[in-house]
Order: sequence, then structure tokens, then C-alpha cells
Amino acid sequence: MKQLSTILLCSLLPGVLFAQDGGKGKKKVDFATQIYPILEKRCVECHATAYVENGRTKKPKGGVVLDSKDGITTGKRGKLVVAGKAADSILVESICLPADDEDRMPPPKKGDPLSKEQIELIKSWIDDGAEFGKWTGKAKDGEKAEDKPKDGEKPKAGDKPKSGDKPAEKPAEKPAEKPKGKGSDPVKELLAKLRPLQDEQLASFAAGPFTVRRLEAGSPLLVVSCAGHTDTVDDQALTALLPIADHIVDLDLGRSKVSDQGFATLAKLPNLLRLDLRQTAVGNGVAALVACPRLESLNLFGTKVTDYGMAALGNLKNLQSLYVWQTEVSARAVMRLREQNDGVRVVVAPDLPEPMTEVAGARRR
Repeated sequence: MKQLSTILLCSLLPGVLFAQDGGKGKKKVDFATQIYPILEKRCVECHATAYVENGRTKKPKGGVVLDSKDGITTGKRGKLVVAGKAADSILVESICLPADDEDRMPPPKKGDPLSKEQIELIKSWIDDGAEFGKWTGKAKDGEKAEDKPKDGEKPKAGDKPKSGDKPAEKPAEKPAEKPKGKGSDPVKELLAKLRPLQDEQLASFAAGPFTVRRLEAGSPLLVVSCAGHTDTVDDQALTALLPIADHIVDLDLGRSKVSDQGFATLAKLPNLLRLDLRQTAVGNGVAALVACPRLESLNLFGTKVTDYGMAALGNLKNLQSLYVWQTEVSARAVMRLREQNDGVRVVVAPDLPEPMTEVAGARRR
């Protein structure tokens, strides 16, 4: 009986150990003790949450924040980490670039690449679900990150200022830096600059493939769409918009027959704020859009644009939203654009914008 019990125990033991390990044969990587120390030592110097030093605000390079959970998971910089899919994570692609690649993270001037072991550890953490445990951010001097007042915030009730500390309200006296693209209202500027077109001129488009309407009653600004006529709108058809070129602020050409040749006309719309080219044949001709300096939103979902076209878009300093899902644009091109144009939101996942006409209406509200 004793021998039989021993045999049964030995036969069951591997299954017990396997069950305790979650069926994976290895323990999950812990972010706080294994992953963050790597980021803190090699990455956080350039990618820390914005802070004030010597009276100047230091922002994270490229808008990428790696010292807080929110910065890693909910930033407006695309999919830095895709839980369960290390291969789809921008963070992994960036650290796996060749040692001499200027887009490699950490950059060559900051030292050697991460070791093979460090890279594999980060990949394993992401493939296992990218869990953070109780970690939310780096604490300094024993203070919890979530308890520390941000610049300009008032202390929580019950907090006592230390002797010599400046009043909590003091930082607020310094004029806050205006968010990118919001320093001035382009719509107000154009309203003061342009005169409304005659109703008869707008009515002349009724028989064509474009729907032309005013941004609001009596406004000189126009919203144009080819919805319902996408099969008939090509590069040549765009020339019909030239007589009203200065007044178009919102143009929806999604799913039309427009190609790179159409940019010869689109470049003549100087006050364009939003342009939707989703699922068209356009590609690197987007470089011509530098002639539209007011452009804030550009949808290139499902187009032929590549890294070459992305490089040119870095000159659009008012660009706030760019959609490049299902294109050949690489993660390194996205990172480069963010460094050129701090504050731009680049969407590389299925997160498409609302219809452009609805966005235009939202501005009025």
C-alpha cells in the first residue's frame, strides 16, 4: 500500500505543479520589479511625465511617457503596448531596430541597445497580457505618485505646506502654455477674413457629384462631401471645386477615385482644416499638402501612403490628428513624425474618426 501511495503521488505531482503555474510552465514577468527598472534606467530620462525645471516645462520626447501606467497605456501616441501582442507593439519595434538606426530606442547617442535578455523580457511581459499589478507610476522620496499635487493644483484638504514652500497657487500665476493647435481659433480667423459666397454660386453644385453646404447659416466657410457619388469623383472632378477653393474648410473624399494626381488641386485649398481620403488610391503625393498649412485632421486609412509621405507631413505644424491604419507606414515613421510635430495624435489601430461633417458641427458647439 505504501508503494502504491508513493506511485500515485509521483504521478499526480507534475499535474499539480502544472496547475499551480497556470499551465504555462513559467512565472509571469512582474512589471514593477523586472520591466520598469529597465525603462527607468534606459528610457525615462527622455520619456518622463512633463515637469518644471528651472522655470521651464520639460516635455517627454515625442510625447511618449514611460514613467506611468497612464502614459504607457492611454497616451495619444498610438499602440505603444498591445496586450498579448508584442509584435504589434510600437515599443517592441522601436527597441528591436538595428543598433545604428537613428529611430532605435534608446537612440545610438544615448548608448548601446537593450540586451537580448531585456528585449525578450519585455516581449514576454507584453505577450502575457502586459499587466502592471499595483504599479501606477514612479514614486519619489517615498511619496505616492497619485498623491503628489501636479503643477498648479491646490493641495488636498488637510495637507500642510512645509516651511519655506511657496504657496500652492503660485505656479498658476505663470501663463499656462497653450495646447498645440488651440492657440488661436482658425475658424474665427477665417470668418473675419472671408465674405460669404452667393447662394446662387453654391446652388450650381447641386447638379454635380459634390454636396456643398455652409458650415453654419450665413457662414463663408464650406463643408464639401462626395458621399453617394464616390464612383464618379476622380482627379479631374476635383477641379470643379477651384472657384470656391478659399472657402472650403472640410472636404470628404473617402472611397472616391481620387489618386495622387488629385493633389495638384487639393494643394490649392489653402484654408483646409479637415481632409478625409480614406480608402482611396492616394499615396506619397500627400507631400503636396504642405501647401495647406492650416490642416488639422487628415485621414489616410487604407491608402498607399508610406514612410516617405509621412516624412513630408512633419511640416504640417497645425496637424492634430492623423489616421494611418491599414497602410504601409512603419512604427519608426510614426515615432519620427511625433518628434517633428509634438502633440500630433497618430492613429495606427482601428480607431477611425467620426464623419467629417459631424466634426465640423462639433466645433460650433
